[in-house]
Amino acid sequence: MSDSLDPLVRLMQTLQERAKNRPTGSYTTKLLDGGPEKIGKKIREEAEEMIEAASEEGDAGREHFVYEAGDLIYHAMVLLAWKGVDLSEVANELGRREGTSGLVEKASRGKNSGSNAE
Repeated sequence: MSDSLDPLVRLMQTLQERAKNRPTGSYTTKLLDGGPEKIGKKIREEAEEMIEAASEEGDAGREHFVYEAGDLIYHAMVLLAWKGVDLSEVANELGRREGTSGLVEKASRGKNSGSNAE
C-alpha cells in the first residue's frame, strides 16, 4: 500500500517547494499567498462538495466522491505546506493514536484543545 501513497509524498514535496519559491502563475502559489484564510475557504468548499458527492449513487457517484476527496486532500496539504508541516508529521500523529479509542483520545485533549468539533 505504501507505493500507492507515493503520489501524496511527491505532492507534499512539490507543495513544500512551491511554498518556498512561490513560482509566478501557480495556483498553489496563489493559495499560499492568501494564507490560512484563502486556503481555509477552499478547504471548507471542498469538504462540502465531498460530503454532497458521498450521497451520489453508482459508479459515477463513487468516481465523483473520489475526485472531491482528492480536491479536499490537496487543499489540506497546501495548508500543511503553508504552515511548514510535512505529511509525515501527520502520519506520525495518526500512528501515535493508533489503537486508541477516538473518544478516549478526544477526552485526553481536554476542553482547551483548540477544536470544538464533535
